[in-house]
Amino acid sequence: MQIEGLLPAMAGQDQDEVPQPDDLHARAAAAMRALRESIPWAAYALSAWNAGSGTHRHITLASEGYEPHVQQHINDDYVANNPAFHLLHTRVPRALRWRDMDRDWDLKFANTETAEAFLLPAGFKEGTTLCLRLPDGRYTGALHVSWAKTSDATEEARNIIDGFRPLLANVCDLLGNAQRGLERMGPDAYAVLVSSEGRVSEMPGRSAGPLLSEGSQLRELLSRHPRMLKRGRYLWGNPVGGCHRIEIIPCRGQVTLVTERAIPWPFGLTHREAQILHLIVDGYSNPHIAAQLYITSRTVSTHVEHILKKLSCQSRAQLAAVAVSSDMLLVDEALGTGL
Repeated sequence: MQIEGLLPAMAGQDQDEVPQPDDLHARAAAAMRALRESIPWAAYALSAWNAGSGTHRHITLASEGYEPHVQQHINDDYVANNPAFHLLHTRVPRALRWRDMDRDWDLKFANTETAEAFLLPAGFKEGTTLCLRLPDGRYTGALHVSWAKTSDATEEARNIIDGFRPLLANVCDLLGNAQRGLERMGPDAYAVLVSSEGRVSEMPGRSAGPLLSEGSQLRELLSRHPRMLKRGRYLWGNPVGGCHRIEIIPCRGQVTLVTERAIPWPFGLTHREAQILHLIVDGYSNPHIAAQLYITSRTVSTHVEHILKKLSCQSRAQLAAVAVSSDMLLVDEALGTGL
């Protein structure tokens, strides 16, 4: 089985767009079909670590032969509490069978809760787990394989499974496009992950920074409106008038990457002018803007004159076009939370 040719083709599918869930599972199933051509098994599960959940839990991308309660245990309690998984995750960079753990590490896997309560009653007599890491060492998930006959769990089968590590690690990488997005932004960008339920967690290897840290206004805003987070680039004004670029990047596994970095206000605008510009884009008249911001219509008119001059525009329609094309909308208004 030639796996070298599979990796570039499958790895390159998400360079320019985020795969939908069906695409993600199709890639996982295709990779496992390729592995199935080389070795037998009674059951397998390819599970990706859902880093955006902020927990140890994994999600199943492809599986066969495990009952739902066994699969749930593998993705949760086994990962969190089984000493065999801890060994594989922290010390052993390759697949280990039950017999390897017993012989080389004095760990009797058959005596663990995973084996006694889940695998042995299901008829499995041997098995292996391979923790999946990318070349930079980042963990992305795990492959679990079980055999009903110990004779099928050969050394050759284990070596073939090890050979599929690069391909499977890439398939399970739910944060691949997030990592690429951060690399484009440089080391001064802060970042967090937001789940579809509004749980905000740290991006592995990147600081949240003061504006995205726990308890901050921006973080609270993101957690309250997770389903309104759409791909785009926005602005955020801090309490002392500074400007920050906010970028929202959907990722696999129903997780959204949110990045932040300090920038000058575009076109030399002030925070107040940016607020008024956003309301102009939304179609507000000067009196409505005044009511929204608790200022006078005359003050709004003065601000609009300054904005027209700074953006070299002749009309409100031109202002709206420039604001949208230059990613100058405010993230709080885009989420419908008011200014």
